[in-house]
Amino acid sequence: MTIKDIFMLVVTWLHAISAVTWVGGSIFYLLVLRPFSSDYENRDSTAGLNLASTFQNIVNTCIITLIATGVVLATDRLTEDGVGSPYVITLGFKAILSIWMFIQVESQRRQSRALETMQTKDPAKRLSIFTKTIQSLSGYNAIVIVGIIVLFLSDILDLLFEKSLGNG
Repeated sequence: MTIKDIFMLVVTWLHAISAVTWVGGSIFYLLVLRPFSSDYENRDSTAGLNLASTFQNIVNTCIITLIATGVVLATDRLTEDGVGSPYVITLGFKAILSIWMFIQVESQRRQSRALETMQTKDPAKRLSIFTKTIQSLSGYNAIVIVGIIVLFLSDILDLLFEKSLGNG
């Protein structure tokens, strides 16, 4: 095993750990923390704010790590012989979705801060099924859904790369 092999192994591992941490943490947030916090929204929110701040720091670290390691991985893979257009197209699609996710995270943060200052809860207000569906497929939920798709695209890229090594 060469120094380059070890370096690429570490870069690949950091990339995977960052992706799984972000997407897994987001799923945990959606399925556990958000429902829990909405049940206790009238209580002291200091713990919730601390938790949100900590998770935000983790997400920021993951984004920086994903960008840095993603550039290294893409450069390494694209310089290999035998990498075909299916790999390049899939990688491009993954990159576009990833960039969209990074932009959405910042957009959601700004929107959340704006809503916190002007939000009033009206329990008598009922949302239609259509509105609930649109809300469940947008915002932070959409980031998680796209994150899962990006993880799937990573597996497709691995398969395409291994196949190109076998043919090259």
